[in-house]
Amino acid sequence: MKKNIASQLGFWASVITAVFAGIYIPLIIYTISTIGLSSNFPPFVQLVGGIITFLTVPLLVILFTAIRYVNEGDNKILGSLGVNFIILFAASVSINRFVQLTVIQQSLPDVPADLARFLPYGPGSVMFALEILGWGFFSSLAAVFVAPLFSSTRLNKAIRWLFILYAIFSFLSAFSFATNIFIPTGPIAWGPILLVITILLSVYFRKIEKQVT
Repeated sequence: MKKNIASQLGFWASVITAVFAGIYIPLIIYTISTIGLSSNFPPFVQLVGGIITFLTVPLLVILFTAIRYVNEGDNKILGSLGVNFIILFAASVSINRFVQLTVIQQSLPDVPADLARFLPYGPGSVMFALEILGWGFFSSLAAVFVAPLFSSTRLNKAIRWLFILYAIFSFLSAFSFATNIFIPTGPIAWGPILLVITILLSVYFRKIEKQVT
């Protein structure tokens, strides 16, 4: 029964995350096409992106927890490590987004100078550093540890390699931020790659659900 509940929660978390990723991609394409590769996003893009990200955070916690519980036995430690790192991701990112959607949003349009470092994006922003720490570092580690849990079938192997690709692209964004070397791989990981991963995971969880019912 525990495995069945995990597969059901994993399926719906995958589907909803895929929907959010599907909204995020055209939002980023629109932004890049209008202002180029910049962190100075228009207010509307920042608001929509903040809402999507804030809602995606708990879904990813559910998703990685479901992966851990449908993969028991000798690989349980890998799933547990994945959950632990995705929780650290959730803490880092949700702090930034909650501050953005409350304190910053309530201070618009003229954000006081003392809140400059609390803006969700931009150079010198402490909150943006937390965002990159979450997405670029902690979510990369979570993906690395759950990737070996997927093997044997073509579907599982595809999910494994996508998790590895996600981890590489996502980690490069953290490296880019830390070294001030421009490597624009983050949006690729958090948009198209995450979208494909969640679509395949929805199929993966649906298959497990059929096996245990």
